[in-house]
Amino acid sequence: MPRPRQLSTRRSCPIVIRHKHFSTRPLDQIDRTLDEAQVADLLAGAYWLVPPGPQAELAIVYTGVLAPEAMAAFEAVLEDIPQAGLLAVVSPDLLHRDWSAALTRRARGEPGLSHIERLLGRLAPDAVLATAIDGPPVTLSWLGGVLGQRVAPLGLDRFGQSGDIPDLYRTYRLDADAILDAAALAVSPLPR
Repeated sequence: MPRPRQLSTRRSCPIVIRHKHFSTRPLDQIDRTLDEAQVADLLAGAYWLVPPGPQAELAIVYTGVLAPEAMAAFEAVLEDIPQAGLLAVVSPDLLHRDWSAALTRRARGEPGLSHIERLLGRLAPDAVLATAIDGPPVTLSWLGGVLGQRVAPLGLDRFGQSGDIPDLYRTYRLDADAILDAAALAVSPLPR
């Protein structure tokens, strides 16, 4: 396995980017050239893999190894919600720290938005999020509190199964169909 490349932000917070391999399986990396803004987004913890259209009502948010499942669900969502966005989160902890710091600054009367506020601000005010992570769902579900958006969170809420990745993702509701179901649930009216 190639050695991970470590980058540092100006705040001396290391970010590790692994080449080809993530936590549970190898992923082919998209061959692309990033501009300065995309690099800045990546180093800040998240970027729009597919930016939302104006006033998008849905974003699918995912981390790492769930990229293929999130992309497949996203492609299916576009049939009904063509303005949807696909948000890749590379560091939930960086996003949360930055958001918390922005809240603290604003409490002191200092202006400014966090990185995640700027990203999610591209969505419609009543947009919803379908989040997917191969870890605890709370790791991404806090994103709903950033701008008061409804969230349909997917993640590991129990352990103990063994099997291959497609079977486990289906069992734990992390496959493309489950992400698509979460997106549909998120945009559906709440039962009264």
